[in-house]
Amino acid sequence: MSQTPAKIEHAGQVDCLMVPLNDRQLLLPNVTVAEIIPFSQLMTTNSSVDWILGSLQWRGVQIPVVCYEMLNGLTAPRPSPNARFAVINGVGNHADMPFYAMLVQGIPKLKKVDEKNIQEVDSMLPKGNMDRMSVSVEGEAAFIPDLDALEAQMLTAR
Repeated sequence: MSQTPAKIEHAGQVDCLMVPLNDRQLLLPNVTVAEIIPFSQLMTTNSSVDWILGSLQWRGVQIPVVCYEMLNGLTAPRPSPNARFAVINGVGNHADMPFYAMLVQGIPKLKKVDEKNIQEVDSMLPKGNMDRMSVSVEGEAAFIPDLDALEAQMLTAR
């Protein structure tokens, strides 16, 4: 069975989300984000680190909430009326943390990414310790986070 030209053209394309943070955007594969939910009351935790903001109840599961900027060694975000939580599907094999939430500053935008419209950009600063790569997608700057490292940090801080 032969592929149609439309299927061949989109074979290397990945549906992604440009997730707005305080002073940058993250580029995440669409399948990584389970849901964007409204900002809600956080429950406190006994975490010893300030970048774990607390936890929230999501679909009957208690999940931790992380501030990516603070974990990354950057300035904490200002309060924003556009703040939301992005519920992230865990990428590691951590049975005790299949999901977590990230504080975001707006509604993510869908981006179709392929090798023709993404470029690595070394000059984008500041690059934090959780930023795997800085890129430009159709002229928009974004950082690709190291989700494995982020989850490992969260597990050691719990």
